[in-house]
Amino acid sequence: MSPEEWERILLNATGRVKEAISGIERRRDRGRVLGIGASGDKTIYADKQAEVELLKTLEKVEGVRVLSEEAGSLGDPRAHTLLVVDPLDGSSNFEKGIPYYCTSVAVVEGGTMEDVSVGVVRDLVSGDVYAATRGGGARKNGRTIRTSRTSDLSAAVVGIDLSRSNASQVARLAPLIGVVMRQVHFGANALELCYLAEGRIDAFVDIRGTIRITDFAAAYLIACEAGGKITGDDGRELEPGFDLAHRLSFVASANPSLHRKLLGLCRGSAAGRG
Repeated sequence: MSPEEWERILLNATGRVKEAISGIERRRDRGRVLGIGASGDKTIYADKQAEVELLKTLEKVEGVRVLSEEAGSLGDPRAHTLLVVDPLDGSSNFEKGIPYYCTSVAVVEGGTMEDVSVGVVRDLVSGDVYAATRGGGARKNGRTIRTSRTSDLSAAVVGIDLSRSNASQVARLAPLIGVVMRQVHFGANALELCYLAEGRIDAFVDIRGTIRITDFAAAYLIACEAGGKITGDDGRELEPGFDLAHRLSFVASANPSLHRKLLGLCRGSAAGRG
């Protein structure tokens, strides 16, 4: 199947999720806990409904397997094409009534991040759609997007996820927090990487080692195709396992110049202060 055909399928699937979630947002039981998902996190009613709507479309496609944050691995384990799905990224925001959450789907044709061929992230509040195809650039609602040109740390707005960080992780990021113009965190990592892709923020750092590939795969492609640079916090290329057991740390930047400075700070190097 061509990347363009995949993108159309994912746009349809995530559109179904938007419709389903719209009907749940104002319900008192929107955060009702149903149990524990395959990822080990609690599954709320909205998570499950989002997944049901995605799978209604994705399971009709022959020759694929699906890795979903809620249901785990589905379909033919021998299939070459893997769909990496987070039905509702930002569940805690949804549960609290904070309007910032999304759905994310990536098409993977191999075992590395370079094999992510199509990514779609839909903002479930605004309906905005971020999409990318490998080598084809990144788009928001069909229009090309690019990362910012900010290279000065003192002018940079940086997303930093410190949720459940330990003391050493917080201390490691203290120099960065003290240098950048502003640090932010909205609570849905896939959507925040899309903000990086369109230049709303200049970087996004998460060194907790807790990010799952389902939160990351689609937005990774979108940010990279928009001109961003993403590596591990040690500067190495990411080598994730496409399973729910693997966890990631990463540094994502709008451009290579800013990336070098951020990595320097994350490593505790004086080079990062330039």
